[in-house]
Amino acid sequence: MNRIRGSGGFTLVEVIIASILLAIIVGGIAFFFLHAVRGSQQMDQMSKGLQYSREKLEELRTIDVSVLPDGPGPEETLPGGYSRRIVVSTPFDEYPAAKMINCVVSWSGPEGADSTSLCIIF
Repeated sequence: MNRIRGSGGFTLVEVIIASILLAIIVGGIAFFFLHAVRGSQQMDQMSKGLQYSREKLEELRTIDVSVLPDGPGPEETLPGGYSRRIVVSTPFDEYPAAKMINCVVSWSGPEGADSTSLCIIF
């Protein structure tokens, strides 16, 4: 059987170029999924921190906060490497019984230290 020159298949250069393009595409897809997973983990940590803040503020709704002294409270250690602290202040001079309570939750994740806070005025 007679063959025409150049019609027998792919050249080595074509295979190398196709391999490089495939590696770039697969690398881009892997990079995207890696960042998606990392972002999901950060959002899970943030959600857990906000949950701890809401729990503390709901607990404080059941007591008379006007008797709480201004300033930071003691730091609580929570499960999962989280810590929580409330900071009490009197924001209005004309209403000394009104208290602003800021609940700060901190943790250390794969990206380093992070925190979230919720604030409410009673």
